[in-house]
Amino acid sequence: MEYMSYIETAESYDFWCALWAIGTGVGRGVYVDRPNSPVYCNWYIILAAEAGTTRKSTAISSILSILEGTDSILTGKTSPESLELYLHDRCTEGGTARAHFAVSELVTILGREGYMSTMPGLLTDLYDCQELRTSPGTLQMGELVQRNVYVTFLSASTPSWLVTAINPSVIEGGFTSRVVFVVDDNRKRSIAWPKKREGEHLGKVRDRFESTITTARGIGPIGITKGGLKRFTNWYNTRASHTDPFRSGFEAREDDHLLRIAGCLAINDGTGEIQSRHIGYGSKLISQVKDGSFRLFGGDFSYHAKLVSAIERVRDVLLAAGSDGVMHSDLQNKVQRNLDAQELKTLMTIMHECGMIQIFKVKKSKSTATYYRATRAIEKFGVSSEVLARLNVVE
Repeated sequence: MEYMSYIETAESYDFWCALWAIGTGVGRGVYVDRPNSPVYCNWYIILAAEAGTTRKSTAISSILSILEGTDSILTGKTSPESLELYLHDRCTEGGTARAHFAVSELVTILGREGYMSTMPGLLTDLYDCQELRTSPGTLQMGELVQRNVYVTFLSASTPSWLVTAINPSVIEGGFTSRVVFVVDDNRKRSIAWPKKREGEHLGKVRDRFESTITTARGIGPIGITKGGLKRFTNWYNTRASHTDPFRSGFEAREDDHLLRIAGCLAINDGTGEIQSRHIGYGSKLISQVKDGSFRLFGGDFSYHAKLVSAIERVRDVLLAAGSDGVMHSDLQNKVQRNLDAQELKTLMTIMHECGMIQIFKVKKSKSTATYYRATRAIEKFGVSSEVLARLNVVE
């Protein structure tokens, strides 16, 4: 945390990126030794804030500088098929199908392209760290075999894009219950002119990290003290439960997240076992994460999803109409399942203000009809996010 004090990142980003680094470093051989269902340290973490406010990308690039040279990190675009093959190759080389993502823009991994649509489902399946996993593969390669699966994931996005990417089907599919969404719009402090780090500072941090990882690997499975177990049991029996899709899904894995945090804290301080204080601090962190995530996906999330679907439908109709444009009444008929008359009027006004459409009038025999024509701006990426931001439906 001291190493990151020179940068205008959110303190929560620094902390969660450090947990991801610990999980990436220790690998599959270090886990919380819960009977019958061990908890591995394979974090899936997404940092969320509006663009430029809390230096999400800076937080990710900074933690990558510490991990440099420790393991292969995937930082670019990877299709589901490429990931399957990559895991197979890693397993063939070293016996462990491991992959570590650190991608500064979530759109790189969960883009809207059709061939990327299965990525949430694949990541959901890989999260469970199977001892043996097989995939049909290709005609040329044949069946892909992946043993001792271990995948970690770190990325960042704006809330408005998350609303367009994480639809209700993704929530119901279990992806979001496995992800820790760190929502924070506050930098730890404003730094007009950063202080230059000492030349050996990064080296010292790397040495400390490598020493911590080596110690953890030497200990192996992480146990829990009597005091830690008592506090965890008390938390488990008294925790709140909810019925909305997001929180109910998250709470199904909330105990895993807590034990994963506690295990990483025990690794970090060198105790090698979960104590009562680790559970206490971890439970506060989990509560903060759940509340922040609910602001994104809970409450009126279904309304957000409805708007996204409507925007995409209107966009498709306008693009299909081409330069001739489409008459307002015809457009209303095509999107009536998505929007009522007033909602459509508001949406078209916003799209016009964003330069995505042209509005023109055509005189008929007894009246004047309103037409809409798409501009090139409607073809660019992020249309839904831009319109939602204008509508102020994302916090």
